[in-house]
Amino acid sequence: MKILLKVISLILVTIILLSFTCDQNSMKIYGQLKPRKPEINVSGLKILVKTNNLILAETLTDNFGKFKLIFIPKANDKINFYCTGIGKDTIFLKRIINIKTDSLNLAFSLPVKYKLNLEGKVICPICKKSDKVLKLIYINTNPYIAVGVKETDQGLIDVSNVKLKQEKYTPIELSRYSCKRDSIKF
Repeated sequence: MKILLKVISLILVTIILLSFTCDQNSMKIYGQLKPRKPEINVSGLKILVKTNNLILAETLTDNFGKFKLIFIPKANDKINFYCTGIGKDTIFLKRIINIKTDSLNLAFSLPVKYKLNLEGKVICPICKKSDKVLKLIYINTNPYIAVGVKETDQGLIDVSNVKLKQEKYTPIELSRYSCKRDSIKF
């Protein structure tokens, strides 16, 4: 009888402890970033989940752009996914409304595929309007390197044989558009 009581009490304690660690309301999202250009490195990028400008969860991508997020969503919330870590951009990836499941598998295109309206203007992925969407332009500065600079014995710099070599510059920011209304880049 004592052994039976000990076993039952042990089982009850285990169930109570597990009920605190495994929340039934938590959501698991498995995802992958899929770059549209092969030279885009997707390892070590931070994936953020936000709702009402509050960060619910964040994680880093692995070498293949895969990630896993676990968070507790609030009912009827709009959940926004962002990616950061490429240049200075925080890129909007997707918005999901009213998630009805406890786990999702998502694939995000990087940069985000945008849609055009009938007039040929880019539509914001959040507000679905084009009146506040602006095209982002990254200036190609093409830095120069001085080749052939020598220092003389007196500590002066001899620039008589200097040649300027122009470096190739490729902007690493991926977002092409911005919506002023929603304050996002995509």
